[in-house]
Amino acid sequence: MVQNILIVTKEYHCSLNENVGGTGIFYKNLCEELAKRGFKPYVFLISRKNFELTENGVSIYSVKDIFKSKFLMETMRSLTGKISLIKDFSFKIYLLEKKIIQKKIRRWMTENALHFDVAETHDWDGLALAIPQNIKSVIRCHGSWTVLKKYFGYGKVKEGRIFCEKIAIENCKNIITISKFNEKINRELFDLGKTKLIYNGIDETVFNPDLKTEKISKSVFYLGNVSREKGADTLLENFIKIKDKFNDATLHFIGNSNDFPAKVSEINTNPKFRSSVIFHGKKSRSEIASLLSQAEVICFPSKGENFSLSLLESMAMRKPIVCSDIPSFTEIIKDYENGLIAFGNDFAEKVSVIFNDIELAEKISNSARKTVEDHFTLHRMIDETVNFYNTIK
Repeated sequence: MVQNILIVTKEYHCSLNENVGGTGIFYKNLCEELAKRGFKPYVFLISRKNFELTENGVSIYSVKDIFKSKFLMETMRSLTGKISLIKDFSFKIYLLEKKIIQKKIRRWMTENALHFDVAETHDWDGLALAIPQNIKSVIRCHGSWTVLKKYFGYGKVKEGRIFCEKIAIENCKNIITISKFNEKINRELFDLGKTKLIYNGIDETVFNPDLKTEKISKSVFYLGNVSREKGADTLLENFIKIKDKFNDATLHFIGNSNDFPAKVSEINTNPKFRSSVIFHGKKSRSEIASLLSQAEVICFPSKGENFSLSLLESMAMRKPIVCSDIPSFTEIIKDYENGLIAFGNDFAEKVSVIFNDIELAEKISNSARKTVEDHFTLHRMIDETVNFYNTIK
């Protein structure tokens, strides 16, 4: 039975490494829950600095990013990646990075007398190539650069990353996909064998509706990085129509604001409109839950997603959801059952439906919470992950 678990990652959220994306939050939640259950999770992290830390039962060992710590390698990577005639040499530099990381992992294991029953890593950057071959390994498909370039409009992706991802993914026998859509697009890009679908899960005890908190009437909330990719521009444009229909409507952005506060004035110069758009900035999980308790409706206008934990967190808050018509959302949200789908990005229409129909809003809110409880809890995800680890030979 699996006991000692290694996570090899370029993102992990902890007190010494707080500025991370979704993968870092995911592995923090996974490892801390594993520790609570008596497993021994270790994290080998490639980050901006060297440090060692034990936090919430998780042992974290961080080494500085290889390219950032080796000036010559970084220079060669940069130069060779721009010249197509020596592209093969560029690929060798990326493979060398993985060999250096693997050597560091082996040294760390030897010096600390560590052994691992299984090792997991993310798909992006082909980091599985750095896991020592004598450890059974798993790749979880959070969203590779290959996928981001092909399906989500990420143009400037270094070919060396894509090269390593293909080798790592196609040579791994144990692949976890995080949604049916995620499996579909990965199969279109890679020669995959059998995969295991394990939906990401959230802690529904943290994201739990607070009945004592008073809702802000006619409030529209947005959760996530405030960017065009996430559809913040789409929601702002729709909010003009919402504001015309509902004079007291407000729009609340939770997440890194980027340059969007300045864009509000560009879209509409009316001071009353500008004061109706509030940017709360980046918040902790508990702060997010507190803010979402005040929402009348929460919108997800993203143009493309692999899988959205923010969507699940909002559903768990027993709130009406309006989302864009993209596969990863419609795999979870069923129109007029546990949320509303803004076909053609007509969020103004669907938000108006929520504002005008209290009974429908209550019905889909309750159904949204039940969907999370039945299918998308952290507890369920951990159970399925451990069971899968134990099947690996």
